Parts: sequence; C-alpha cells; structure tokens
Amino acid sequence: MPNAMPTLAHRTDLNQHFIFSAAIKILSEQGLSIAIGEFKELMDRSNDGSGYSFVDLAADFAGVEFAIAATSASSAISVQNILAGEPDEHLFFPSIEGLPEGLSKGGFSQKFTEVDSPEYLKMVQSINQRIADLPIHQAR
Repeated sequence: MPNAMPTLAHRTDLNQHFIFSAAIKILSEQGLSIAIGEFKELMDRSNDGSGYSFVDLAADFAGVEFAIAATSASSAISVQNILAGEPDEHLFFPSIEGLPEGLSKGGFSQKFTEVDSPEYLKMVQSINQRIADLPIHQAR
C-alpha cells in the first residue's frame, strides 16, 4: 500500500480524471471520452456539485491524448523513451495555471454562455494547445 495517493498538479482528483479518460479512450472512441468529461463537468455546475472545472477537463483531455500517443504505432516507442527518463508529470500533464474551476451554473453561463460559445471554445483550444505542447506529443 503506498504511503500517499498519486497526484497530478499536487491534487489527487486530477489523476483520476486523467487515468479514467485514458482508459475510456483505450476502450472506446475519443469523442465519447471527451463527451463524458464535458458532461460530468456540466453536471458539477448544479447546487450540490463542485462546480464546472476547466482543470478537470484538462485532465480528461490529457488522459485521452496520452492514451492516443501511448498506443499509436507511430509514437508509442517515443512516449516510452520519454517517460523512461526522470519521472516528471510535466512530460505528459499540462499546466493548469489560470484555468477556471468551481463555476456554478450561473457563473458558467455569465462567463461562457454555453459549451459552443466562442469564449468556451477559446478555453478548450487553450487546453488543447497546452496538451499539444507537451514533450510526449512532440513525437507524433
């Protein structure tokens, strides 16, 4: 039994988002993995939820992209070589700095209107770019 729970960005919940999204990707299609992550965050906006979190969404997206890179014939060996070096989450997990989280339904609607608004899509693009810039994705 480990002495401490594994973390990403010093949080135990993000490793769960990452791992579950990677597993779902391996077992299904990418679109389903991302849709599940976004749906969960939309549900978290309710009064008894933790609020919409772009941090959690970044962990979900990063898990999906990790699964793709780690299982792709064109990049799997490179990913393994990168990860075989000094352990560092910054090789496969994006910075979460400045990503909004804990947004209530009203707070989300006020800032992002809905999930296909330009503001929301810009935030998603920012997350995707952070992930694309990670060392394990440079091998693709």
